[in-house]
Amino acid sequence: MEDKAHKHVANGNCRDINIAVLGARNVGKSAMIVRFLTGRFIGDYDPHMDAIFDTHIPVDGKHFTAHIMDTAQAQDCTTTCDSEFKEDPVSWADGFLLVFSLTDRDSFTVVREMVSWLRTVREDERVPILVAGNKNDLVHLRSVTRPDCETWATEQGILFHEVSASEDSASVQRAFISLCRHVRALCKKREKLSWTLQRPAVAAKLQIRQSLKNLAEKKIWRTRTSTF
Repeated sequence: MEDKAHKHVANGNCRDINIAVLGARNVGKSAMIVRFLTGRFIGDYDPHMDAIFDTHIPVDGKHFTAHIMDTAQAQDCTTTCDSEFKEDPVSWADGFLLVFSLTDRDSFTVVREMVSWLRTVREDERVPILVAGNKNDLVHLRSVTRPDCETWATEQGILFHEVSASEDSASVQRAFISLCRHVRALCKKREKLSWTLQRPAVAAKLQIRQSLKNLAEKKIWRTRTSTF
């Protein structure tokens, strides 16, 4: 795979964004990616294929490159995440698009587990995640309600979109763009923080604060040892 060729925006490049698309089997991950890249719907894919696709897209008036990883792994976090997933795509991606089928409640359970697992592995509660409920055109087969999804997403502090890879190209576009916008916003915040911390005056204040903290801890330790 090509994952080693792309470095994520945590390294300071907000013009290149790595997106990993994860979820259970047969939920439409590849179909969503193809819809986003080409506007077309294709129903049949190789379920064992891993690939990275590059595309140039505008977000809020600025153009950037998105590297989108289609994964064959990650069917179930309880069986494959720990063994196959630690470095690829989890450490590679800047943001995660987790796909489930609105007609398959078990696939919803999978992405719920993935959210907790990704945050644990990345050691970051703010890692950008968007959950996409696919196949919302199959109303008669639906088993996961919008209120259930929205309530859970709000509690988790993540993005949620309903989409239809087969019938609604615009909904797929909105989901990907929304996630990319979220990644860029987080990147900009980190860049601003990094720039602020690099300013001499700020660095001096932080150094003084740390020195005072260390001195206070030493005094507490001496006070405790003198009582023995």
